Amino acid sequence: MNTVRRFLRSTGGLGIVVLVLVASLPLWFIQTNFVLSVATLTLIFMAASLGWNVISGFGGQISFGHSIFFGLGAYTTAILQVHYHLNAYLGVLLGVVVAVVLAVLLGAVTLRLRGIYFSLATFALTLVFAILTGHYEGFTGGEVGLTLPLLGDAPGEFSFENKVTFYWIAMILAALAFVATWLVLRSRLGLQLRAIQADQEAAQASGVLAFRVKLTGLVISAVPAALAGSVYMQYVGFIDPDSAFGATVATQIAVIAFVGGAGKLWGPVVGAVILVPLQQLLNSSLSAYPAGFNLVVYALVVLVILWIEPRGIMSMRFRRRRARPPTGAAPPGEPDPEPAAAVPSSREAG
Repeated sequence: MNTVRRFLRSTGGLGIVVLVLVASLPLWFIQTNFVLSVATLTLIFMAASLGWNVISGFGGQISFGHSIFFGLGAYTTAILQVHYHLNAYLGVLLGVVVAVVLAVLLGAVTLRLRGIYFSLATFALTLVFAILTGHYEGFTGGEVGLTLPLLGDAPGEFSFENKVTFYWIAMILAALAFVATWLVLRSRLGLQLRAIQADQEAAQASGVLAFRVKLTGLVISAVPAALAGSVYMQYVGFIDPDSAFGATVATQIAVIAFVGGAGKLWGPVVGAVILVPLQQLLNSSLSAYPAGFNLVVYALVVLVILWIEPRGIMSMRFRRRRARPPTGAAPPGEPDPEPAAAVPSSREAG
């Protein structure tokens, strides 16, 4: 109960207001299948980006490989359903287990790298997974991909004819990812991650076990990404190497947080609300133009936002005006007087 009170106090009740608003959208705003699809995908990638924010936003370990966990969640549930006829819900659970195990294995190697070297290693690994899934055709479907069997309305098999149901599921997933992110941010782990981001050597000198903390953060961040991939697979019903591990997915999860504000609690939420609908609208409205033109426009929008505020949209709210001196303030329209700190002390004057 105390945790709930702290959550409401720290978010100012905004989290509940946003949740109620999002839950009500199908009643008054979402009236077409296209809008429903955009809203569902927004929530799915919001959850994945919230997970990314734990290790990269709080911990400063900029990853371009969270599509690995996203793809593992999608492929695990697809393979188990298509080849082994396993229940979809069990497939989702096993997808999370596989992602966590791989996060430990990959983290044991990549987290010893720093800065751009860690980012390059994670990006290279996601491309390796894309190549591997394209190579083993008999198991993963190769470049053609895998398509889930059509089960109709079978809630026990994670199949719903009413696509609004997937919207509710994606909303719950995003809400849980947001709460989990808040818990990490308020925990000792969150404090240690932020200390490592600020200065790893100083954090280690203070007793922080940097490698263990970063590995824990990576494992936690893999869970929402894997769940997002599983829900995406059940919603779309199809997956291939490019839509699971491709460079577009790898960068999109990170860019959403960058644009919204990496390291900010609401950053991935704001970024997803802006970028995912923008991407979907550009894909549909610019389909008649040469291939890749929509990506150029999308990239330009991202660059403009980051040029205006490199720290992301959420940081725009935290800009402060330069404080005026408490005394001797200039009248409106006139330049400010010199700051008091610039006046020499009596010792200096003597």
